[in-house]
Amino acid sequence: MTAKFPRIALSFLLVSQLLIVETADAQSPPPGAQPTTAVAPGQEMRAAYQASFQETLRKPADPATLMAFAEIAIKIGDLEGAISALDRLLLIDGDQPEIKLELGVLYFRLGSFEAARTYLGEVRFSKRASPVLKARAEEFLNAAKRS
Repeated sequence: MTAKFPRIALSFLLVSQLLIVETADAQSPPPGAQPTTAVAPGQEMRAAYQASFQETLRKPADPATLMAFAEIAIKIGDLEGAISALDRLLLIDGDQPEIKLELGVLYFRLGSFEAARTYLGEVRFSKRASPVLKARAEEFLNAAKRS
């Protein structure tokens, strides 16, 4: 299962890139923007969220299930729910700079700049993080310093 996990994390980031128009995530600008609020989700989205949440209760340690829930939670604006799912992913494999970047950005969006700095700092110094991830973490770290 751990061999699949990095691919799942990368897939999550790629899917998040597609959501750029609807939500801000680790792949979207600008880090200098103030924390935002989400648009009220429709009934379909709320039903999908509830189904995904129930799936996390049935499979609390399944990376794909946790990723799916985090994705939909971000879409509807449940940043705390997304954080919870992503934190559980780090319990499965704690050396995932992609997940730490996403967590740092989510905490940044919530205005929890100290928590954001913790995760973003870990990405900046991670041996597994790509230069792109490190640069993105640095952007948000600089923005968090100004906040």
